[in-house]
Amino acid sequence: MANTPLQPTAVGTIISGGFRLYRDRFLTYFPIGVIASLWSLIPFLVLLAIAFLLVALGSGLSFSSIPPVLWAAIPVWLILVTFATAKSITNLALISRLAYGVLADKPETLREARSHVAPKIWKFLGAYFLASLLVMAVVLVFYLVLLILVGGGIIVINFRFSPLVYGVLALLGIILIAASSIFLIRFVIGLSLTQVSLAIEDHLTPWGAVKRSQQLVKGYALKIFMIFLIIWLISWPLSLLAELVFSSLITTIAAQVLSTNADSAAIQILEYLISLIIGIIFSIILLPLYQTVTVTSYHYIRTQKEGV
Repeated sequence: MANTPLQPTAVGTIISGGFRLYRDRFLTYFPIGVIASLWSLIPFLVLLAIAFLLVALGSGLSFSSIPPVLWAAIPVWLILVTFATAKSITNLALISRLAYGVLADKPETLREARSHVAPKIWKFLGAYFLASLLVMAVVLVFYLVLLILVGGGIIVINFRFSPLVYGVLALLGIILIAASSIFLIRFVIGLSLTQVSLAIEDHLTPWGAVKRSQQLVKGYALKIFMIFLIIWLISWPLSLLAELVFSSLITTIAAQVLSTNADSAAIQILEYLISLIIGIIFSIILLPLYQTVTVTSYHYIRTQKEGV
């Protein structure tokens, strides 16, 4: 089938399709999203518990006050991070597998989907690791380009050129920064279907999933970027509004009950905790939505490119 780029109407169709899929199967996808989120939070919660314990024991949070036994436990914590990340990604992949089955009119039960996804847990981690390394490498190159441009600009300022030359050099610098930014965004978008591809296509290796994602996204990167930008523009204001409303309401009540100034350290800590909790709740709710929209994009692109 011909490679037909996504049209503006298709962008809206994919977004509405992802929303509808999540809405119709909320009771299936949401609990899986909760489990994935909790797994990703476990290493952070362990660190938080250790920090509270140190403060309670009067040891403080400085490096010199940390007991040697905790330093020795760092490898254990890193293993926990690795395992928790793998479990979180695998649960997200489970949502992808279930959602794709619905879109492809080949629905699977939760047990059937899990039987395909669970054995790939270390493949998912490997693909995540590879994609992260690639993104870090590209980001490093991006910042090196910025550093070179800034350094070159400082050197150029020390010379006396005509305003026209300065203008041309500034324009070239802006073009290079814009081109580098576009390349960075394009590269990251190119990796967005890695996990979905690995969850659905059984023959892929971690590196093969990375390459598969780049192959599928080719010609569709701008539209996929638009899809996720629109979802972010919808969800971010709602999250911010909820944080502001609940934070203001609860801190006002707390200030009256505790007879404490609203600018006190206790109230500020409470505001931070409320914002953190609400942010986590919204992340848990939105995580399956991002998965369903990603899978809908994957299904649409495969339909357009491969007639699947």
